[in-house]
Amino acid sequence: MTLPNISAYFCSNCQQECSTNDYPVKTSSASAPPDWLIDQIKVFVGNSLITLPSDWSTSWRTHIQNSYVAIDVVRESMLVEKYTQQATMSGVDLLSNVGGQTGLWIGISFLSLVEVAEMIYRLIRYQYHFFYDAHRKETPIETIHEQN
Repeated sequence: MTLPNISAYFCSNCQQECSTNDYPVKTSSASAPPDWLIDQIKVFVGNSLITLPSDWSTSWRTHIQNSYVAIDVVRESMLVEKYTQQATMSGVDLLSNVGGQTGLWIGISFLSLVEVAEMIYRLIRYQYHFFYDAHRKETPIETIHEQN
């Protein structure tokens, strides 16, 4: 995944589906090679065509410990952590949330319009009664009977 040409070749269409495995390298302070393996290394070196030092027969243990490196590969833990991403909202949830919010705000707007219409109705009614009462006070009752 770190080399761009390998990533482009193998994962060009699947960036979300690819996974990576990290294997951390840790060193330890154990002696290398371990004591139980030294005798097997002596037999292997004795049977091979490796050039041996002149004092091999007396100090072979020291030569093996100074010249050979052991690598032990062990797993750190049996637990495997897997991180996955999932959408918390589906398309249906998104549509229902948008519809619910829209309905809420349209409902609030409709209520506001009804309240404004009611206020205008009350103002017109008040003005009507105010002018009607004022007109009635100006016209005497006898004048009203004569007109009828």
